[in-house]
Amino acid sequence: MNVVGRSARTIGYKGAMSGKSLTDLMDAMLEESATAQEAAEVQRSEEQERARQEAALRAKAKEQGADEAPPSLDDIVQLTGLTEPDLREVLGAAAPDDLLVVLATADDALQRRILRNLTEESVRWMRANLEHMDHVSDHERDQARAKVLKKANGLLADGTIGLPEPESIGNAAAPDPEKKQLRELLVDLVRIGEQSGPSALRQIADSAGEPLLREGIHKVVDGADSDTLRSELGELRAELEKRYAQRLKWMVEALVAIREGETADSFSKRVFKA
Repeated sequence: MNVVGRSARTIGYKGAMSGKSLTDLMDAMLEESATAQEAAEVQRSEEQERARQEAALRAKAKEQGADEAPPSLDDIVQLTGLTEPDLREVLGAAAPDDLLVVLATADDALQRRILRNLTEESVRWMRANLEHMDHVSDHERDQARAKVLKKANGLLADGTIGLPEPESIGNAAAPDPEKKQLRELLVDLVRIGEQSGPSALRQIADSAGEPLLREGIHKVVDGADSDTLRSELGELRAELEKRYAQRLKWMVEALVAIREGETADSFSKRVFKA
């Protein structure tokens, strides 16, 4: 990031942390260990890959539906309703100067969400440049927020990010990305069925990552009635739950084996009967 060229100002926006509280928060975040940082980066990469796959599927589903007015964000606090991967997309697209003003004038929840999703280098840059800010006018605040929201809406329009979760807006805790993405996908599928009929789902059936959803879409497209659908998918659901329950049991036994110092051969014979 390039250093922001600003004259000394005071952060005086109602609802934001005091300058000292915000810098203390930044300092605390910078004290995280290198190991924790590396683990967070791995998790971020996995979340981003999952988010990209889900976004591609949602975009494909929406292509099959009728044209609608594009959704948009109109309040900076709505950023708190984004999943962590989506928020990182917005932060990466926004100009550092604008982010600095948004961070300085945001409430506690948004400040924490922003800082938690910046790199250590970016937090240090924000920390250093915050010291040179003494005052942010309402015009500067509104202008910076408008620019960041414009970036967010561009990402929303092209399917890179999803809409914020209403119940998460204003909270420091991020929404569960898997729950959010699945809900969005299911709503899109139902909307397509409502507007264009079940046959419109044929092209996206094989893209569904969930086995029950994939099989169910095929059955709906092939004309299965509701009773048959509930019965056959109920059997598939029971089979999937049993299969996953077995996997969870194996995981527990592996962890117990590690705790007890059991040998790999003994563990394999005991659990997998090998």
